[in-house]
Amino acid sequence: MSAIKKGYTAHFILLSLLFVLGNACITAPAKIADEYNFLAFLAAFVITVAAGFCAYFIPVNKITLLPIWLLGLYCTADAFITFAVFIGQNLLPNSPRFLIILPLAVLLGYMAFLKGNAILKFSLISGVFSLAVIVFFFCSTAKNFNIKNIFIYSLPNATNFCEQIIPYFKSLLLPALLLAIFARLEDMKKSALITGLSLGLLCFGLCILNSVLLFGIKLSSALDYPYSAAGSVVTYGYLFTRLDGFLYFVYLATTVVKCAVGILVIKKSRKKMGDVLSGEFML
Repeated sequence: MSAIKKGYTAHFILLSLLFVLGNACITAPAKIADEYNFLAFLAAFVITVAAGFCAYFIPVNKITLLPIWLLGLYCTADAFITFAVFIGQNLLPNSPRFLIILPLAVLLGYMAFLKGNAILKFSLISGVFSLAVIVFFFCSTAKNFNIKNIFIYSLPNATNFCEQIIPYFKSLLLPALLLAIFARLEDMKKSALITGLSLGLLCFGLCILNSVLLFGIKLSSALDYPYSAAGSVVTYGYLFTRLDGFLYFVYLATTVVKCAVGILVIKKSRKKMGDVLSGEFML
């Protein structure tokens, strides 16, 4: 039984929230997004939760070990690259790229030595703060929303709908499979996984709506970082300006958690496989 199973359910749910947001909240919606994009997200929501539930039962063995490692590497690299590019383009455009990549690489190296309970504790604090920030920005921009921005007046054809949903499979469904494997490795309950996935997807939906309801789908999809752009319009008087700085912490926290889970899954699946092989050898 995992040493971190008891008393960490809330931590895991908030870790799941941050993991689902990951680097996806930085760039969503995709460049090809059209008026059917939010409908595609709703479909991806249901499919992602169902896929996560099914993936919970995937065993770690000789057959699944390599795909699990590849999935962990993909999610870690995807989050790392997206965040590094965002910092380079949006915050430090005149800084040498190695000065941006090096601290992130050191952080990843440090996380490789962390135990599961450390990232869970980090997720509890960061998750509560990130959730508050997302709700705050949504409510602060609500007065400028145009609900017609998400109206659809006809159903999409199959080809168009597939084009809209495929980016969500990459940014949501594949990471959900990794999260489910992590949940099983940590002996977390299926209910905690489903709750965490659902809460994370709801928050991700708020991030998309924040941009689309504010700017419209055409402008949102044209922007490199639509959610950050939506946050930049929030000000309170002459003193509290550029509150989008709070979003940068959310991006950092979600990237750290996504990378950490990818690294931990690789470490723990390798250890578990080693224990299984040792047991077979002894038999």
